[in-house]
Amino acid sequence: MRRRIAIVGGGPAGSTMALELLRLGVDPGDMTILDRAHFPRPKLCGGAITWRGTRALTRLGLVPDHKLITNGLEFRSSLGSIPVRERGEQWVYDRASLDHQLLRKVAAAGVEVREGVTVRGLVPGVGSLGVETSSGVERFDWVIGADGARSGIRRAAELRGGIVGRLVEAVYEGGDESVDPNTLVFDFDPVLEAIPGYAWIFPYPKPGTSGLFKLGIMDGRGRVPGEILRRYTADLAERHGFRLADEKISGWPEHYFGPRVQASREGLLLIGEAWGIDPLLGEGIAPSFAISEYAAGRLKRALDRGSRKVRGYELGFFATREGQNLLYQHRLANMLYDEAPHRWMRVLFSSPALLQAATSGDEAYGRLAHLGPRLGVDLLRSALKQRRLPSAKPPRAPNPRYAFA
Repeated sequence: MRRRIAIVGGGPAGSTMALELLRLGVDPGDMTILDRAHFPRPKLCGGAITWRGTRALTRLGLVPDHKLITNGLEFRSSLGSIPVRERGEQWVYDRASLDHQLLRKVAAAGVEVREGVTVRGLVPGVGSLGVETSSGVERFDWVIGADGARSGIRRAAELRGGIVGRLVEAVYEGGDESVDPNTLVFDFDPVLEAIPGYAWIFPYPKPGTSGLFKLGIMDGRGRVPGEILRRYTADLAERHGFRLADEKISGWPEHYFGPRVQASREGLLLIGEAWGIDPLLGEGIAPSFAISEYAAGRLKRALDRGSRKVRGYELGFFATREGQNLLYQHRLANMLYDEAPHRWMRVLFSSPALLQAATSGDEAYGRLAHLGPRLGVDLLRSALKQRRLPSAKPPRAPNPRYAFA
């Protein structure tokens, strides 16, 4: 018997897609989730979910176990510090626990969940797509690619992807008096060392433990050797008095959202990181929730029409609030990580409008596209001021430990 929908990937995007389709009236017997892992499974992730993400989870009726509640963030560098206040709660959680809870909720609703299944490819057919696994080929009306940065579904469908960066991360214990366990620290000093990204210090509420933190670094362009990223993370930990609690500093790819990424073809949609995450801040969970909600609505309409096409899937998402914000983050990432990064670092950390928006408590993290004109004028003024400075020179001498060019 051919089923209607295969969701490849049981992480937050895939689970949310299933829950949204259920909410829209799709029968649970029409869906199958396939994932190569067995849950709960380890997952590299800073472990924070922003206010818009917490609202999405609450609407789905899920509150993560062992979460830490905070609304405090800090963007910092040697050029200054920007405190960030959101409109509501942020949660810090254990990613393995959150993913497992979501998938359990889907299974409890009657959706078939198959763990430990590796999808090897897609087999085209008339009116359906075949999903090939070790057990053979099973045909579906629709295939949803929710299989993350390395998305085999995207590659099998020959869809154009975006920039693939990387992160490294490890769990630490200890820390000196400068470490606030209730604040999420985003350190942009890596940009000043020619590393296109930021480092982080996040509390880690792992079940059954206390006093743990996650430290890591994101390379938003995928051009820095992993050895350099691990060295930077180790140095960051040493500067703040942390001791490594993990066996090693692990690495993982990240796939970023962009205007040229293809996310659909007949009978197939990409969601979550398979489509792309925030290219500036590396945020994945809250955008995945929004993408899945959008995709579920578009898919339900196609199902109601008996169609296997979602016309204008990408353009339609660009018109949503989340799509507009991700495009805005894409433009900012190009400025900060590619176009005169030292100058833009000075501009961003001296922008009165950005500081006001960040500290007001009226805005949402990474969701400032609606302020684009006002911020643009302010950034232009700051940029013109910076031109009067010796802006061709880095704000400080680069550290030879992180030289890789």
